[in-house]
Amino acid sequence: MGSGADITQQNRDPLLGRVQGADGLKTGHTEEAGYGFTGSAEQNGRRLVMVVAGLTSSNQRVSQSVAFMEWGFRAWKAVPLVAKGKKVQDAEVQLGDARTIGLVAPRDLAVTLPAGVAGNMKVSVVYNGPIKAPIKAGQHIADLVVQTGDTPPQLMPLVAENAVDEAGFFARIAAGFRWLFGLA
Repeated sequence: MGSGADITQQNRDPLLGRVQGADGLKTGHTEEAGYGFTGSAEQNGRRLVMVVAGLTSSNQRVSQSVAFMEWGFRAWKAVPLVAKGKKVQDAEVQLGDARTIGLVAPRDLAVTLPAGVAGNMKVSVVYNGPIKAPIKAGQHIADLVVQTGDTPPQLMPLVAENAVDEAGFFARIAAGFRWLFGLA
């Protein structure tokens, strides 16, 4: 099968050695699709993955892949929003042993936006409330919605800060009176 001769094969990844943090994925070529590349790179804790196809030569694959990845890191920025475990707001609880529950970030939350757009960002919390007890700690009960002018809304989960059990008999009666008299 083998002659025992050493074989040297050129690396065809167009990003390696040209884009900081590149770790490559897959190059390819077919008559129908032309030259293509799927690649990735990580810089400052942010990973971008890219796909190009339909290119006419391996040289074009190199130049377009490098330009596309560099543009991605330059033109788009990660904007931190909420640290893991930080409370964003409270939500009203229905028939629970607590009247409200904290909505917290289950992980560090950030959005990727075009560079320079962060000042035009609108952030809101959306949930169907009041939230009916029982509620488990860590249960997904709301979403943080981030909108900017021309980009589609980005949704990120918010979870229950702690557990809320169902209210007991007398607490339910008290809640009924508060609701009846508009005090809830």
